Amino acid sequence: MMKIAILGASIYNIAVYESLKANEYYTIAIDGDKNAPAAKIADKFIPIDFSNKELLLETCKREEIDAIMPINEWGVLPSAYVCDKMGLVGNSLKTANNATDKGLMRTCWMDLKQGNPTFFVFETIKELEQKIELVGYPCIIKPTFSGGGGRGISVVKSPEDLKWAYDFAKADDQNNSLICEAFMDGLELTIETLSVDGEVHVLAISDKYKPNLRTRVSTSLNYPADISVEQEEEVVNLIKEAVLALGIMNGMAHSEVILTANGPKMVETGARGGGSHIFPLIIEATSGISAPVSFAKLLVGAKVDLKQVEKKPVIYRFFNPPYGILKSIENLDEVKSWEGVLTVGVTKNPGDIIGDLKNSLERPGFTVVTAKTRKEAVQLADKVEETLKFVLEETK
Repeated sequence: MMKIAILGASIYNIAVYESLKANEYYTIAIDGDKNAPAAKIADKFIPIDFSNKELLLETCKREEIDAIMPINEWGVLPSAYVCDKMGLVGNSLKTANNATDKGLMRTCWMDLKQGNPTFFVFETIKELEQKIELVGYPCIIKPTFSGGGGRGISVVKSPEDLKWAYDFAKADDQNNSLICEAFMDGLELTIETLSVDGEVHVLAISDKYKPNLRTRVSTSLNYPADISVEQEEEVVNLIKEAVLALGIMNGMAHSEVILTANGPKMVETGARGGGSHIFPLIIEATSGISAPVSFAKLLVGAKVDLKQVEKKPVIYRFFNPPYGILKSIENLDEVKSWEGVLTVGVTKNPGDIIGDLKNSLERPGFTVVTAKTRKEAVQLADKVEETLKFVLEETK
């Protein structure tokens, strides 16, 4: 039985372990949280901080693993380090750095046919103020590395916004550098891929809905994307170039693209599957292909049989109730029982503040639904959102 070390054991990762165990892989969960929800599902749980690369390497050698799987942004660099030292299938350290540092990422994409928006990397507010004319307004300011989850990202519309945006990004900066990019207007897409020996296979494409927030947090991902055949072909060609330019020859990638009036342009790519429910659940629900199992086969050197990719309608809806202090949630059990509802849940507790979408992690709940048509799936997601009631405490 092949042993796979999995970096991450959050509540969203439970389905990853279930899928791998059902396919006779021995799963070793590694997570710094001693009470990690997926730990009970794994065959073995090792509660260590996997950002400590030497400790992680020592652990993986002791466990005699056959593969290591990163399933969140924090695991990309440590897993590449282990792969390098143990000769395992996975990303190189150079690739991992390219995919976690947005400055390096943009540099890798300088030669893409679609190119980059104008951008520059900076460290201080003074440097930002001095260089902002290179990009102009509106623009995007964000950390070059924040650990994912949309942390520290904001739209800057005027000089008056600069200080706020700088402080907002700096609070989540893990790399001692920030990046400023020209704002790209258009439909935002997410693309899930699996590279096998340098061939990039596109598994799923969604279009995003984002409310008018300067933090750019999305509240709905809709599969398959509502774009033309010609637009999809352009996107697929761009993504294949972009993923390989980073060096992702064998592995998952989650990419974001803006479909502008001048064609698709890259936003960013993560060298792992999409977050939350995308990697463990949604890719299979829309494409018919289990991402965790296919990724595992790749990592252990088994044949990856990617059959014809389907395009089943799936809506990934995040709830966006009014701002306030949560008192209770009503009708949750009712919507769980509805046909077509694959999952639904709430991530906030009574007493928590909701309605303040600083980043993707602040979204208070979710549902994943499917139906015969995309229109019916949207209607079902709307119905779930309308039925689920977030009761707020009364203010005096």
